Amino acid sequence: MIFATQGEEMERRKAREYVEKRAVGTSEGVFWNMKCISPTTIIVPDIHHTINSGILTHLMYWVTFFLKQHSQIDKFNQLWVMKSPYPGFARFNKPYSQVKQWSGKEMKILGRVIVPVFTVTL
Repeated sequence: MIFATQGEEMERRKAREYVEKRAVGTSEGVFWNMKCISPTTIIVPDIHHTINSGILTHLMYWVTFFLKQHSQIDKFNQLWVMKSPYPGFARFNKPYSQVKQWSGKEMKILGRVIVPVFTVTL
């Protein structure tokens, strides 16, 4: 795509033919023609932010709301603290509902155990 949008006219034509023979579509956009931006680094996904901060945060609020609604939050908190540590997993010192801020490492561990602990609670 870089060669198809930058450089000499002849190079662009060859690059477009090469890409189109392989059934790769080309698109014209404002970013492709800007010389100060590399098309290969325009969109760099941030997996940690998308999954941990987005989906897990939503799941955490939903689990808390659901358990409080069904009067099971105390049982969940007890199970949360009871988990034993093992390599790659640090034990939580506080009950789930008392934690005000989660670090990145804690969010990673939380993502692995919140659903199993929630299931056991129910």
